[in-house]
Amino acid sequence: MTTTPADVKIDYFPDYLATPGTALAGKVAIITGGASGIGDAVGRVFAANQAKVVLVDVDGDRLKKVVASIQDGAGETAVTVVGVTADVTDEAAVQGLFAQVVADWGRVDLVVNSAGRDSLSPPVTEVTLAEWNATIGPNLTAVFLMCREAFRVMETQSSGGRIINMGSSSTRLASGPGHSPYRASKHGMLGFSKNILLEGKGKNIGVTVMNPSHVATPMTQIIDKGLYDGDIPAYVDGWLDEKEMREGIHASCIDVANVAEAALYVATRTPDVTIPTFSMYPTHKAHRYGMEV
Repeated sequence: MTTTPADVKIDYFPDYLATPGTALAGKVAIITGGASGIGDAVGRVFAANQAKVVLVDVDGDRLKKVVASIQDGAGETAVTVVGVTADVTDEAAVQGLFAQVVADWGRVDLVVNSAGRDSLSPPVTEVTLAEWNATIGPNLTAVFLMCREAFRVMETQSSGGRIINMGSSSTRLASGPGHSPYRASKHGMLGFSKNILLEGKGKNIGVTVMNPSHVATPMTQIIDKGLYDGDIPAYVDGWLDEKEMREGIHASCIDVANVAEAALYVATRTPDVTIPTFSMYPTHKAHRYGMEV
């Protein structure tokens, strides 16, 4: 792995700037979906706290800008962050990723599975198999592949490690019609995480599902245009509340800093502490989500 070349033009303005610390000194972290949104923000706070960070994404051009932005924004603080362009739904790519990280740095302490795809699809009678597969792949299959390889490395380490799988309110709820591929993928991820949590017991491998919902990221920003995943029309009937319909969903979301700093908290717990799930959402959604997420 190599760091981003110094001549990369930094025309990327992050949503979150982390405060430097030492909480993750000596740790090695792999973060998927690292080129934007939650993955970007978690990468920043982990790097600022002296972890060696590997950001993974399919968007290589944007990933270079994120890595360069983190390096440039660190100022006098030494940070170690590299970008790897890879498709985490590809088994060989995931295996190669872990092999390279272990070859370079000898270990993997933290894995954050933030890569994913939104699916604001219409009711089930209109959902295509292509839409289903395009959502299940990054949201569930990729999590399986990343967690399997993480376990294969972490169970050889006396210190074990921690895995954080990014869910949403959809890991537990169906808050309106439509969106069935997305909700199925997140429910599946939660079920899978419950299982490997048990398998990590006795190996010092912790597994947490974080359920941030309605977070201000590029993924939510595009919904205000009535779209998702680039240019696909979004089905939002019965999903948005009055505030979101009045002010827009992106303006009604919580800051991504909340998620990044919560991830840092989870990542710094000792192996004798288990945090199975950790949820957050905008307060104006309490009437809909309550304590159920």
